[in-house]
Amino acid sequence: MTSMSVDTIKANNERLKRYQALETHAAKLIGGWLPGVARWEIKKQLGYHLWEDLKHSQLLRTRLWELRINTPDRDLDPGLAEAIERLAVAQHDYEAIAGIYLALKTELLAAYRRYAANTYQVYDHPSVIALNAIIPGLAAQVEWANRVVRELADTGDKRRNVQRWLTYAGDVVAAIGGVDGDQPRAGFPVPPPGYATLLPFSEARRDERFTIQVTGAPIPDEADNMGWLLWQFSNYTQEMQAAETLATVMWEAKGMEWEFYFDIARHCWDEVRHVELGETRLGQLGHTVTDFPCSVGSYGWRQLFNPLIRYCALTYIIEADSFKLKHSSYQRYVALNDTESAQSIMYDIMDETMHVRFGQKWVPRLMERYQYPGELQALIDECRGIVATHAVSPAQRMAALAK
Repeated sequence: MTSMSVDTIKANNERLKRYQALETHAAKLIGGWLPGVARWEIKKQLGYHLWEDLKHSQLLRTRLWELRINTPDRDLDPGLAEAIERLAVAQHDYEAIAGIYLALKTELLAAYRRYAANTYQVYDHPSVIALNAIIPGLAAQVEWANRVVRELADTGDKRRNVQRWLTYAGDVVAAIGGVDGDQPRAGFPVPPPGYATLLPFSEARRDERFTIQVTGAPIPDEADNMGWLLWQFSNYTQEMQAAETLATVMWEAKGMEWEFYFDIARHCWDEVRHVELGETRLGQLGHTVTDFPCSVGSYGWRQLFNPLIRYCALTYIIEADSFKLKHSSYQRYVALNDTESAQSIMYDIMDETMHVRFGQKWVPRLMERYQYPGELQALIDECRGIVATHAVSPAQRMAALAK
């Protein structure tokens, strides 16, 4: 670019504001759909993507701060949030993925490439650097989604659903003037007949390879070393329910600060990593995740409560109460010279320490958001009673009752 007016600079800043907001909105929508995606491998990848999206947003917000825009969410086009709500009415996981990735994210990717190519390569070089850091990951997401939609839409009817939904999703993006906001606008399209939001999901879905049960596995005899080992690491794979709970909190808790969604996205991805921690150790022991019953009851009971109760119960009770068992397990594996198990447990302990700190940071803000009438300790006590009454995991219920 050889010349740039003040208006063009302002327009570029507005573009960056829209980009960071759409990255955040996309992560929230992925969060809303995470429990509704049945295929295990896809669910795990979505858990990483929603964290990656918030990292993208962070890069853009940092650049906006350098451009003297300290509050990038101020005066945003309200159509951005409305567009995401309209994309949320997908009826199938393959439609949701197609809308988010093949309509919205494909347009974002093109916009990032266009901006990076057309802006001042010297004066606005930090923006180019930020966008070029995002583009490879976003391109990989879109490529992944193309494969996944082809895999999931495996019948003629499903493929027709995808095409219809992509037409609708494209019209939704067009209704906000495209991701840059500078294209002619029309009104939002009407969803296909009979389409209304399924979010939030009351039950977490699993694919046909899993044996589903409501309750968690019973705690084995401590003298049974192999039984304990398999119980502990198969239990880690059940932490997908924690990821799904956090994902729904991201979707349902409207109007929180951007940093809240950033921290919850990291927490969500960490729980997906813990699932992979369990799968990795089980694989080393000659097992797969589907060798063990899959519980969905913990997600189900938490969905009976609002995001404040869900998040407080998870951080202040379930995770905070888990340290005693995890530290004793770490010492157990050290004594057995099982370095692999000991190291994995210690990494988990460090993650959970951060998660409890997230709870200490955000539960008070959620109390304000949901107008909780009592003090923090009253909420903690209420959540302890809820976990003790509702928990379907024997270890979680035992720990809650022990306090």
